[in-house]
Amino acid sequence: MKNRLMAVSIIAVLLSCCSLPALAGEQERKNVQQLDAMVVTATQTENTVLKTASNIAVITADDLKKANTKNVADVIRKLPGVFYTNASGLEPKISFRGTHIGMSPGAEVILNGIPMGLGKFGYIDFEAIPIENIERIEVIKGPMSSLYGGNSARGVINIITKRGQDDFGGSLSAIGGSNNDRRYSALIHGAKDKWDYNLNVKKRDEDGYRDETYLDNFYVNGELGYWLSEDTRIGAYVNVADKDRSLAKKLTKAQKEEDPTQATDYSLTENDDLITGLNLTVKKSAFDLTTSLYYKNRDKTFENYLMGTSTPYLEELTEDVFGVRSVLTFKQDLFSRANKFSIGFDYDKDDIDLKTTKAESKTVGAPYTKPDPKKTGDFSSDIIGVFIQDEFSILDNLTVTAGLRYDYFKFDNNADYDFSQDGKYDYDGEPDYDELNPKLSISYQPTKSLSVYGSYTKSYRAPSIYDYYASGSYSSKNAYVLKPETFTQYEMGLRHQVAKWLAVDAAVYHLTMDDMMDSAYSDAGKYMGKQNIGKAVIKGFELTLSGKPCERFNYVISYSYTDSEYAEDIFAKNGENINGNEINKVPSNKLNIDLETLLLKLAAHELIWNVSLLAQDEFAMDNLNSSYYEGYALVNTKLTLTHESYEFFVAVDNILDKEYDGYAYTSSGKDYYYPADGTTFAVGVEYKF
Repeated sequence: MKNRLMAVSIIAVLLSCCSLPALAGEQERKNVQQLDAMVVTATQTENTVLKTASNIAVITADDLKKANTKNVADVIRKLPGVFYTNASGLEPKISFRGTHIGMSPGAEVILNGIPMGLGKFGYIDFEAIPIENIERIEVIKGPMSSLYGGNSARGVINIITKRGQDDFGGSLSAIGGSNNDRRYSALIHGAKDKWDYNLNVKKRDEDGYRDETYLDNFYVNGELGYWLSEDTRIGAYVNVADKDRSLAKKLTKAQKEEDPTQATDYSLTENDDLITGLNLTVKKSAFDLTTSLYYKNRDKTFENYLMGTSTPYLEELTEDVFGVRSVLTFKQDLFSRANKFSIGFDYDKDDIDLKTTKAESKTVGAPYTKPDPKKTGDFSSDIIGVFIQDEFSILDNLTVTAGLRYDYFKFDNNADYDFSQDGKYDYDGEPDYDELNPKLSISYQPTKSLSVYGSYTKSYRAPSIYDYYASGSYSSKNAYVLKPETFTQYEMGLRHQVAKWLAVDAAVYHLTMDDMMDSAYSDAGKYMGKQNIGKAVIKGFELTLSGKPCERFNYVISYSYTDSEYAEDIFAKNGENINGNEINKVPSNKLNIDLETLLLKLAAHELIWNVSLLAQDEFAMDNLNSSYYEGYALVNTKLTLTHESYEFFVAVDNILDKEYDGYAYTSSGKDYYYPADGTTFAVGVEYKF
């Protein structure tokens, strides 16, 4: 009862600020949902949010400062249809519309034109993307392979960093908080003649809530640009990350009740990442050209089960990725109507050298002496994609967009182990596929403030390098070859700027996943490896309301309903058919409320109060739906004093001290948990010059 009264009191205080008189000269405060904002991700051409025929959300640099944001995932999780987990408290993962199933990558993350995925899973390390240098983030949920290829089957997160303008400037910041959270950042940016530049250096340390858990990261990222002419720019981008982290393992319910901070086991990861890119941008009256060349490198060591609850092992990975992405858009009228015709191509080559060695026993500290040939070898993938797209304005307020992409991809799984066992089994170590992915959408804008859209998209997700070598023995003995998952989505949406105090952004969708990859079992419960096990259907509704009822107060309310289920005969570990069961770890209802009020404006100072509520209902902990994790709500708050030269803040997360878990699941009838922290505090200061 006390927690509810506190939450109601906070909201009442925020709303009461609307009754305070506005001060002369007060500046407009911004909302997350800006329907007139220019975006590029949905079509790789410039359109306003209002005219975009797809769900899309824009997160600005100001939005990143409205909370105690540690990484990109912290702010993306607030969007409707986005589900967030953080097993260790230091390694977040997100799922769009419940499509992140099994050990597979999520949405495609692109930073300044460069795809950020690395490693045998293709995971995104959100901690490796410093937020201080971000200008904006564009987020699309659902299949996008018609433009971006197979890794975008679940959606796209497009991150654009700040670009130096005018004179020299920058900032210095320091943040400290609970669990020895320490963040230090230095940012400079500017422009001189035809040159522009930005450089960000950051150090981040945190001990973590649980024992044997810590983060020790150092980053350097920046860009140097040169304007060849008023409409042609070439830019060189670099992102260097040196990351060390230790992550605690799962707890049983009894262990959690005994001591939620304990670590029954843990893993240790050390990796150095280098991501570089060269971007060419040309904007002419008749055409636009964007080309990105990139190189990525990772050196990583990973030690698992260091307390011996299972046999410890060591992974040593070296990865090199080369790629190019290019889009050419012609802006020529067709039949006296506006038309944009785009052609593009991608190429990505990924080489991984992996060595896995097991310890000689479960004894803590035992040396790694037993090679694991099934998880050792040289693994590579080559992906080539070409696409065309046309955006034709049938009427001034009616635009039809059609696109088609062709992808060819080939894998070379050169493991040290002979999965064919000297020809006994028919094992394909070099599988290859090709895919066609169409897109058709329509956008209609009957008034300047109202638009409706509909779209059909088809996408694929190819197996990862891990998928292939981890299933090698099973695929050879059971005579199957993993093939791509297929995603088909139908979506309809509406956007309406009703008034200054209300903007509406709503979408409904129907998404089908065919040939879904996950652990396979026979009807007798025998494990059959990772396979294309069947079909899943996900339907949902997403709504965002935002506005500024008065000069001192603005809000964003996001809600999503998700109905997800397995839609074919699929057998679980106990032999039970899960056809019709809910997909695990997907809550049906999710709500986020962000409130911001200007408490005080005095001379050049502003005192701003932000409060956010994140709530979700229960979800199934396994595909048998044998256990459910109860829903929960978190309230976070931040008080910020701003000045044109400096900024100071105090933040409290989980202010109601709610007990919950960053991740929970059921396996073989047992429930496991990764406990999250209770109330945490942070204070920070920033000097701007």
